[in-house]
Amino acid sequence: MMNRNKNTKAMLEEIKKNYPLDYKTEAIRVEVVDENNNYDYDADFDESKLWEVRIFYFDKLFTIRHKYVDLFEISDDNYFDIHDLDDLGKIINIVGKHLKKINYEWRNIE
Repeated sequence: MMNRNKNTKAMLEEIKKNYPLDYKTEAIRVEVVDENNNYDYDADFDESKLWEVRIFYFDKLFTIRHKYVDLFEISDDNYFDIHDLDDLGKIINIVGKHLKKINYEWRNIE
């Protein structure tokens, strides 16, 4: 399957492109997990079964988690500095743009 997980790959590449130094030092890191607990770098990862996107922003973590059909929840247990909100907004924008393109398994269930 040549285009398998193409949206997840494109999303991660766009984040790396926009935040190259931070991504290299792991100040900003993104992990994508499917419902079988496979990560985006695992051979068995399947974006059509996406469960959660974990965004590590310096020493903080926030998640975008699939809840029901096309509903996602954004959660965090952190306080963010006002200066971080611009970057976080841009990262969420990139993630959202690519999540919308995925052909999710639950959309094909009738």
